[in-house]
Amino acid sequence: MSIAADNVIVRYLPTNDITLQPIAKKLQSDSSIQDAITLMNEEFIFLQPLTIVFGANDGPLYDPTRNDILIPYTFLDEVEQRFNAVNYADDNQGNANPENLVQVVMDVVIHTLFHELAHALIATYELPIVGKEEDAADNLAAVLSIEYFENGAEIAISAADLFYLEGDEITEFEEADFWDEHSLDLQRYYATLCHVYGSDETQYAYLLEETGFSDERAELCIGDYERMTNNWLTLLDVYMSPEVDATTPAK
Repeated sequence: MSIAADNVIVRYLPTNDITLQPIAKKLQSDSSIQDAITLMNEEFIFLQPLTIVFGANDGPLYDPTRNDILIPYTFLDEVEQRFNAVNYADDNQGNANPENLVQVVMDVVIHTLFHELAHALIATYELPIVGKEEDAADNLAAVLSIEYFENGAEIAISAADLFYLEGDEITEFEEADFWDEHSLDLQRYYATLCHVYGSDETQYAYLLEETGFSDERAELCIGDYERMTNNWLTLLDVYMSPEVDATTPAK
């Protein structure tokens, strides 16, 4: 199944794996995923259509040779299993909440789409990036989630908590962990929550206790988020449609 728009083409590949078929169905019907795709289509200008392939064999990744973002169904299955293993989406009474579980998985998908979108924009327009491109992509994912989605900080928090769970599985570091293009999972966790706190220090004051940020670091998070948002939106200004305003949430 393919859905075409001016800038973005979305393909949902069929799967014969009966364990993955419900995931494919959820993706196609989830309104928050559609909001993210609509935002990408209406807000950004591409030299050629960007194709998002759900159900790909590889990924998540951006393929610059084809201008494709690849998201396997198995990625969503792995995310769901990680959250399920720690009862992440249970309600306040400790009961399983399938709707909450679906939402946090979709949060991660949205954050991942925006992360790979950053790679697409950097590659397409040869954007000057200082530091690790992967960190810059995480930063844009946070900015788009928080600035364009109502309660978008929750999207970033879900992604951060996945980083934490992935990092918590590592019992011993190897040399490759320190020279990999990605920062360590726990570094990505703290960086993302720093951005969330910096976006609204009143609403997300509870994150100070969760992260253990000092008062000095908390103040830096506020300034860092403001600079990061300004830098990304300024850098992308000429590649963005003027019709959509960051003050207008996508949902």
